[in-house]
Amino acid sequence: MKRIDSLILLVNSLSKAERKAFVMRCRGNAGDLTRKSYSFIYRLISDDHLCDGNTVKEQFLLRYPGGAFEVEVKYLYDKITETLMSLRPVKDITYSLLNDIGKARMFFERSLFEESFELTASVIEKARRLGLNEIVLMAQKLELEFFLSLDFPGISERELFEKHTLQRKTLKSISLITEHASLYNLLRQRMLHIGSIHTSEQQNIMHDLVMSEFYSFSAESEKSFELERNHRMFQASYLMETGDMEGALTVYSSLHRLFEENPGNPASTPIYHLSVLEGILRALRFARRYGDMEIFLEKVRAMAVKSSSDMKANILCLLFQYELVPHLDTGDFSSCRDIVARYRDILGGKESRLLSVRECELMLYLAIVELGLGNWKKVNRIIAQAMVNQNIKYLPMMRTVRLVRLMAYYELGEHDLLQYEARSILRSSGKFVFATERMMLRFLANSELPPMKRQRMAIWNKLSPVLDKLSADKYERKLLLHFDFTAWVETKLTGVPLSEVLARKSKPYV
Repeated sequence: MKRIDSLILLVNSLSKAERKAFVMRCRGNAGDLTRKSYSFIYRLISDDHLCDGNTVKEQFLLRYPGGAFEVEVKYLYDKITETLMSLRPVKDITYSLLNDIGKARMFFERSLFEESFELTASVIEKARRLGLNEIVLMAQKLELEFFLSLDFPGISERELFEKHTLQRKTLKSISLITEHASLYNLLRQRMLHIGSIHTSEQQNIMHDLVMSEFYSFSAESEKSFELERNHRMFQASYLMETGDMEGALTVYSSLHRLFEENPGNPASTPIYHLSVLEGILRALRFARRYGDMEIFLEKVRAMAVKSSSDMKANILCLLFQYELVPHLDTGDFSSCRDIVARYRDILGGKESRLLSVRECELMLYLAIVELGLGNWKKVNRIIAQAMVNQNIKYLPMMRTVRLVRLMAYYELGEHDLLQYEARSILRSSGKFVFATERMMLRFLANSELPPMKRQRMAIWNKLSPVLDKLSADKYERKLLLHFDFTAWVETKLTGVPLSEVLARKSKPYV
């Protein structure tokens, strides 16, 4: 990514408080007052809302002919980064403790030995209480360096041995947590690579990871918050991907309680907590238990109130999705339209702050609402906008996005584009293809349905058992989670409105 593009994203991500801190920092630096050109670039992005790097460069050169645009961009980028880093200790206890470690070393270099030992001991105690083992280890190593440099003043051999024992214990905790994080990452990577645990053979591939994680966790007598968190997230992800939604829901609920019982722990970050709440909502949607969602949506709303602007945008996007879901899944598209209108201003202009997965989800749900309302040109336009983000090609959701695009081509009569996209899907699917994908590709390949209702119903009678089987398959249902493609096929063949088909099919699973 070009530096100017990174700068535009960085400026757009600034909160009101961060913008104020940056302006005050520049005013407080006398040298910056003489440099007007970099502040002009800042105003172009912040005040004039220019989002194209080439346009920013053109405006800059019009104002400062012959100016060193790249140099000024780098200077502005560095100044904003310095400002953000200076604010980190206030927001994050981790940065504050790391800053104290630096202070302790500075005190020691200036022969303020008592102060350096006191500060190091304080860091060790705070970091241990918060479960920040890496910082505990850094402070322990620094403390032992101090003792060594001063020839171990006032410390017996037994006390020195105890300090080394504590250091080894810290190392063991770090090693165990790292091992669990590694197993969780491998689990996620394999699931993304396979696409879904679809067969018993694929489930066996995961067996070694599951057993390794279970025995490793069981062997540890002292289980820290971070270790508990990693273990339960591993379990929940595995159960979710294998289709055991009730089991996943139980584990996610216990994770949620763990976070609520440890609000001050650094490992209890809002990002992790939000992922747990999202897991609960996803499991409830999978089971079609829409009535149970509200209590968890309230907790997400409470998180939004206390979050920074960039985090808040992603939380609001999640709220939008799961307020929409009960109406979307039941075919109540008029209510969906009202929810989209209500959130349009709230989410408007925040796309640059959304994570790639959130931005893709937002576009997908907007497209599905327009799909339900029959606005196929809008569907095509929204999906095209979503596909501009190159990062979404790595997301499992890409399968759903591309199928929706195929449906738009089908409805708009763009048969050449439909065939091109269908071939592209087959090439990029790799070894694994959902049965629903194969069914949709075959159905859409027939560009025109028979004109007679009797002929269409004959096709429906043959295809209906296949669609019922897909809808009942716990693995295929994961692809149908965002949109039930089988319902759309039924609508095309039987003539029954999509809203009625979805309403019929939206009863809770048993």
